[in-house]
Amino acid sequence: MDIFFDYLIRNDVPRETIDILLMFPIMAGFIVAARQIVGVKAFGIYTPLIITFALTEIGFRYGVSIFIVSLLVASVVRFLLRKIRILYLPKMALILSITALSMFFSLIWGIFSDSTMFVQASIYQILIIITLVEKFINAQMEKGYRTAVILSLETLILASLGNLIMTTTRLRDLVFYNPWVILIVFAGIIFLGRYEGLRISEYIRFRKVISNQ
Repeated sequence: MDIFFDYLIRNDVPRETIDILLMFPIMAGFIVAARQIVGVKAFGIYTPLIITFALTEIGFRYGVSIFIVSLLVASVVRFLLRKIRILYLPKMALILSITALSMFFSLIWGIFSDSTMFVQASIYQILIIITLVEKFINAQMEKGYRTAVILSLETLILASLGNLIMTTTRLRDLVFYNPWVILIVFAGIIFLGRYEGLRISEYIRFRKVISNQ
């Protein structure tokens, strides 16, 4: 594998790209464990994953700020548009567009606060976070605002922990020089897929019933 990776790097494939691809199964396994063992729901598996990589690219502080601002702006816009009777897709297009335009103010804030890293952040990572607002709005419409906020917080917590894992240099080096570790992760995911016991959140929720038994 060292020869294979050396070949990729010699042909201008960034080490960062290789690291991200190798870390992807580990991050997926982490989110599955959080769901199956702890009971964290979040917005599925894709959303926490993509936000984790966005935070790693943009920077934790700025990435979290963009995520929170996007949700707040989207909520306000949805509230203002509630009396306008138009179809779902056009309304969502308006919400996403206005949310994206609100990033201009974030860029101005970045300039005044001399946040060079934020100003030069990849626009694609910023747009990825913004487009995930649709899941938040759908959760509001289907399950209510409170549930949408809880799911958003769980997603942000998972992404934050995932960012901590992603930025651990020793772990990335371990996976890079020992890619067979991914096979262990696959085995763990299969094990979690067969897990039928109570989750930690369920133990907490039903602790009185369990203690009575």
